[in-house]
Amino acid sequence: YLNIQGMVLAGEAIMRSGTERQKASFLSRTLTGEILWCQLFSEPGAGSDLAGLRSRAERDGDRYLLNGQKVWSSNGQFAQYGILLARTDAGLPKHKGISFVLIDMHLPGAETRPLKQMTGEDEFDEVFFTDVRMPSDALLGPLNEGCGVGMTILTNERGSIGAAAI
Repeated sequence: YLNIQGMVLAGEAIMRSGTERQKASFLSRTLTGEILWCQLFSEPGAGSDLAGLRSRAERDGDRYLLNGQKVWSSNGQFAQYGILLARTDAGLPKHKGISFVLIDMHLPGAETRPLKQMTGEDEFDEVFFTDVRMPSDALLGPLNEGCGVGMTILTNERGSIGAAAI
């Protein structure tokens, strides 16, 4: 099973923006398929408009407290980790104040629910985060600059999909 969210999105983001510890912890395990990733960008009411995110990660001592909801997540119910965008500073302009996060999907307060489609399939999920305590090193890239990290990997994803079609 090829995990596109891990190989193309998470792997690319970690290679470009990760700390040395994040690279050592995640890259080889992602490449071997040991870690299954999901993408947690879309939200109800915001769709693909990243600037409309309402999920929040607020600093709480040496951790971040994550609250919000994501929808249309592929592999959410099976993933060990997810890549997530959350608002970390509501006082900044819309495309600023958003950070990119590597989230452990098994932290207390993270709940995944499969979305049944008309076909009866449940390949997508909605994910709820209620007072999820994330370590501060879950942030990938600069604080409040997550839109830049996200847009870079999404641009590369589109190129990978196009190249695969050829």
